[in-house]
Amino acid sequence: MDDPYDLVLAMFGLAVAAVMLVAGELYLVTRPDPPEAYSQPPAVISSSIEP
Repeated sequence: MDDPYDLVLAMFGLAVAAVMLVAGELYLVTRPDPPEAYSQPPAVISSSIEP
């Protein structure tokens, strides 16, 4: 890193990454739970035709 601005750019990149990680964690913690997909079991269909 010959240029001191490289260090500033690296620190800015780390700060952005940290903010994105915190925002993602807050999203995962505060999002509502998905509704439970409850479906009734399929009805038993019996043939009305007797062999």
